[in-house]
Amino acid sequence: MPVGTIAPIVTAAAILALWCGIGYWLPYLIDRDDTIPDGAVSSVDILDRVTAEGALRTDLWELEPSHRAPPEPYTPEQAHAEMRRHRDCRTDICSAKNAAFWTLADSGQIVAAARAVR
Repeated sequence: MPVGTIAPIVTAAAILALWCGIGYWLPYLIDRDDTIPDGAVSSVDILDRVTAEGALRTDLWELEPSHRAPPEPYTPEQAHAEMRRHRDCRTDICSAKNAAFWTLADSGQIVAAARAVR
């Protein structure tokens, strides 16, 4: 068999295999049963719940007294204690942690990033 005829035969076999694969698997992909099982939660419901909980959490941060900044600045010792107490909080949400952070930054005990905003 000449070398020039092998490439077209291999190409034709590959196209035939691809065509048979598409013909075999495509009906399974088209006729899939995409119904949601009983008791399952749709992704839209999950996203709505996450959005609602995020809105509630923001409100809680503003209302809860333990996350408010103090009327007078922290001492460095108090700032260390507040940073430990609010270790799970973010400085852009929790005013108490923000005040403690900047007290420590002003006293030179930590270095704020150049992009940090008061």
